[in-house]
Amino acid sequence: MRIRRAVTSDFHKAASISVAALAKDEIYQHRHPYAGEQQSSFRGFFQRRLKLRNVLPGYITWVAVTTDFQDLEDGAPDQEVRSETGRWGEEPDEAVIGYAVWNRHGKSAAARGWQTQSWAEWLESVLLKTQDTYVDFFQLDKSASPSNMRSLEAMGFFRDAFAEIPERWHLHSLVVDPIYQRRGVGAKLLSWGLEQAELEKVPVTLNASTMAEPLYRRIGFETFLLVDLPGIRMGVPSLIRWPSVPENTEAGSRTG
Repeated sequence: MRIRRAVTSDFHKAASISVAALAKDEIYQHRHPYAGEQQSSFRGFFQRRLKLRNVLPGYITWVAVTTDFQDLEDGAPDQEVRSETGRWGEEPDEAVIGYAVWNRHGKSAAARGWQTQSWAEWLESVLLKTQDTYVDFFQLDKSASPSNMRSLEAMGFFRDAFAEIPERWHLHSLVVDPIYQRRGVGAKLLSWGLEQAELEKVPVTLNASTMAEPLYRRIGFETFLLVDLPGIRMGVPSLIRWPSVPENTEAGSRTG
């Protein structure tokens, strides 16, 4: 197993992993209550989001891949494995088994180095945002509940809990195929962002799910803020991991 930067062709499999791994997540169950009957729409939501973030400035997506397909073949029909990893009659080179989406916030020289965007990426981002607007306006995502999305927005779920910390790496998503969970895949995907944050002397932030929270706390994350979502989950933790050395003036100062 190794990790590498994601390419567009990875996102179909990554979206399928999201459907399998996040089906029981309480936030996604609220946002997408019809995901069980509308898996294609649920998968499409993740695929659109991954594609957009891949071309936005400051976003970096890493995937974990394997060349050992035995576990995948044991856990899913051969047709599914083949369709996700290669063409019929061909041996796939590798299969995506997890991914992490990172975002560099800030205005320092280090941050600006991650926030470049080519004209092609800009144009693709405009097209993908237009597609999202179209899907939302006509309510084409049949897995989602527009009223539940509005309730989350009213409760402040989509506000940036870390706005007062301008210089940081934020982990938007860490998703591992259920077949490969508890095998170190998540830790491997985490390591890139943690090491990069240490090099740049900035904190790492994230919003933790119930299942992943113990992992984050074991590796040094602490509570920055708790967000109550009445009727969904109380005390959703926004976590932070401070760098092990003092931040310099350019990267910002530790607060909170």
